[in-house]
Amino acid sequence: MSDNKPFNKFEYNNEYAKENYDRITILRKKSSKVTKKDIDNIAKSRNMKTSEFINMCIDEKLKRLTAPEMNII
Repeated sequence: MSDNKPFNKFEYNNEYAKENYDRITILRKKSSKVTKKDIDNIAKSRNMKTSEFINMCIDEKLKRLTAPEMNII
C-alpha cells in the first residue's frame, strides 16, 4: 500500500512561497501620514496588488540610489 496523503493546498502554497520568494516584513506606525489603507487604495487605483505596488516602489527607489554600474536592478 502506498502512503498517499491528501493534497494540502495551504502546505503547497507555503512551500512554493518559501522556495520562490524572499519574505520582507515591514512595520509602519499607524500615525504615519500615509496609512496602509492609503497604500492599498493607491495600488488598487493602478490595478495592482499592494505587495506588487510596494515592490515597484522599492525597485524605483533602489534604481535612483544605486550606482548604475553596480547592476543591482
